[in-house]
Parts: sequence; C-alpha cells; structure tokens
Amino acid sequence: GYEGELYSLRDTCHSVESGKYEYEVCIFGQATQRDLGQSHGGTHLGSWESYSIDEETRQRTLKWGKGTKCWNGPVRSAEVEVTCGAETRLLTADEPETCRYVFRMESPIGCDEEYKSSNLI
Repeated sequence: GYEGELYSLRDTCHSVESGKYEYEVCIFGQATQRDLGQSHGGTHLGSWESYSIDEETRQRTLKWGKGTKCWNGPVRSAEVEVTCGAETRLLTADEPETCRYVFRMESPIGCDEEYKSSNLI
C-alpha cells in the first residue's frame, strides 16, 4: 500500500525549534517535546499511529497518539501535514488546541503526480 512511501523514512527523526521548545517526530516511533538545549527525556507527545492520504486533496498526514496526559486536559497527540519538497524536514510546530500539536513537513513523499496536478505544481 501507500505506506511503502514511508519505508525510506523508517526510523528517521526530524526536529524543529519553536519558541522555547524543540519538537522531534520519529517515523514509526515517538513524538517528543523538549526544552531547547535538552538532549534526553522531554514530554511524550505520542507514539506512531497512522499515515493517511486525503482522497480529494492528496494531503498526507502522519499521526502520533496516546501521549502524556495534559494537566487538567486531554492526552497529548501530534500530527504532521506533509507537503512536497526536495528533502524531508520539519518546517513549523503549532499547538492549535491544548495538547494537540500540528507540524508541517516537506518531503519527497508529498510529491506524487496527483498532488502536483491538484496543487498546480
């Protein structure tokens, strides 16, 4: 299936700094939030859950779930929206809702013919 696209990225980790934190997502692994300069530990945002492609928009989404429970809130989760790019790298980190993290990543896995035609690339 289309999960084969991820085979080349298996066991790779990608990070981005945002504010006072560094966020790291590992394909088929964990998603973590650390204070800048911290090399170990950190807050568990979730474990690998799924990879999906929206039928209409061709948007690829990677998901991590069942992270550490937020104080007075839900368990943490993370998702990465993948866009077409020459190399795989995290671009941005955001927290649109309490303890739900959304990242943007560019990667060659986001570049298929249908994506290109629907986005006029």
